[in-house]
Amino acid sequence: MHSQLAVLMFADIVGYSAMMEVDQQQTIDLVRSLRVDLLEPEVQTHAGRILKRLGDGWIVSFGSVPACVDCAMSLQKKLQAETELKLRIGAHIGEIVSDGEDFYGSGLNIAQRIEAEAPPGGLMISEDLFRQLSGQLAGELKDAGTFRLKNIAQPVRLYQWRPMHRRKADPDQITSIAVAAIEYAPLDAETAALAGDLHDQLVIRMSRRQGVVVLDAANRSVEHATYDLRSRLRVAGGRGRLSLSLVLRSDGRPVWSESYDRDTADIFDFCDVVLERAEADLRIQTNAFDGDRLAHIPEEELSVSELRARAANAFYRLTYEDWIDGLRLMKRAIRMNPRDGVSLAMRAEAEIMTHAARYAALAPDLLAGLADDLDTAIEQNPGSDYVFWTRGLFRINCMSDIAGARADLQRSRDLNPAYAENHELEAHVLMVEGKFDRAAEKYGLLLQRQVHNPMIPYRRFLRASAHFCGGRYDLAAEDARLAADTRPKERAMHVLRGLALQAGGEKNAARDVFRRAASLAPRPDICSRCPVLPESHLHLAEALASAIRSPQGKLDGIET
Repeated sequence: MHSQLAVLMFADIVGYSAMMEVDQQQTIDLVRSLRVDLLEPEVQTHAGRILKRLGDGWIVSFGSVPACVDCAMSLQKKLQAETELKLRIGAHIGEIVSDGEDFYGSGLNIAQRIEAEAPPGGLMISEDLFRQLSGQLAGELKDAGTFRLKNIAQPVRLYQWRPMHRRKADPDQITSIAVAAIEYAPLDAETAALAGDLHDQLVIRMSRRQGVVVLDAANRSVEHATYDLRSRLRVAGGRGRLSLSLVLRSDGRPVWSESYDRDTADIFDFCDVVLERAEADLRIQTNAFDGDRLAHIPEEELSVSELRARAANAFYRLTYEDWIDGLRLMKRAIRMNPRDGVSLAMRAEAEIMTHAARYAALAPDLLAGLADDLDTAIEQNPGSDYVFWTRGLFRINCMSDIAGARADLQRSRDLNPAYAENHELEAHVLMVEGKFDRAAEKYGLLLQRQVHNPMIPYRRFLRASAHFCGGRYDLAAEDARLAADTRPKERAMHVLRGLALQAGGEKNAARDVFRRAASLAPRPDICSRCPVLPESHLHLAEALASAIRSPQGKLDGIET
């Protein structure tokens, strides 16, 4: 056995399996032409060595980092000009072992996993390799943020490139946020320590978000960043206020700001609650940034992580059609990398939400498929709060599995105590357990702590459902009214309000609300999708389903 350090390139043909299904012989001819006329001659020109041919891919080693990167860039430019085939290329520097017949080693595995994150027609390289570059080649590569690769304990920073003449703008410029030191008052040691702790936690929590580069600008100058996050902490009279502003660096324009107030009698509670709210708001904002950044890139050129970012942006637009589009994007991402855990989880969430919007049950084969996908997602991303949250959502929403959902909820909280969506998951569990007042309290926490979340109308709808099930019809009617005020064309919100008014004895008011609901066009809506309910209250789901299934002008089963 012989081991050595090598510069490794892993190249893979995009869509190979689908091409083989359409025309096997044509695909074989195209791949042979690619290998003989372009790829292997280009490798030879850069003094590379083919270690392994994989049918639809190649593993290549090089004697130097610049040779590897230059070869990959040259190959992708020529491919774009000369053939319809697309490659994804990943590169890494690591150890390989040879037994005289084959090659092994963690370096090969990491290069392959990096390749899976590369955009079609582009290149993705590890930070270890990037550090060996300088000059023009280094300048061509852009920081793509941190990624979690299978069997790698810590997040890995990767760098990305696409051919320059492919760009309409600069799609490789990943959104970056420079987090400045927190200004504070009064100027004493205790407040200084609190400001320092809040700053460090902000950096750590924001860095968990893939697709956004977070830069600590507290003690050093950050030359290049898309946004500055500026903060101010004031403590007085037993209360503290943390104010955040996100400023677009190119023109100094503030694009978002918020203040978080809390009693400081328990300083740990102050930090936990303020940071939870700030992290949740910033997660929403960064989803929006990613969507804006990627809007002009053709879909077929997006990497798996970029497809996830575009889908997340679609989900936050909160129309049924956008969620269906996000689901389609996740199916595309899974075709590119069938074992990408976050994509599997996002696809499962989209299936759950769009079926709930239609008040439709998942078919048995889809139910089994999603269960298997989510188990795979857990295996691939055991450190993701979101993946455990999604499996918990599936278990309680689709399987009424209270114990399983609670186990996933606990794991998600262990990974990230500040992940606000866990309040919703816990409320769902409480609803199935019949603890309606406690469920309403948990939904209420989200309303208090996520005032900028576009999902607020949905959370009001959920709390209205909890109040209704608990017999608090006046509170249910008020929450449903507030939800309908912001989503006035969603029939189910008006129906829920009418049902609450009717149950509370206000029959005339209920009749007017039902008539308003009947006048609206029936359609599935994301913000008034079927709430999670115990078996004892499934009649509420049946009544709300009339909003989706009844023709305009009437509501089946409801007197208008």
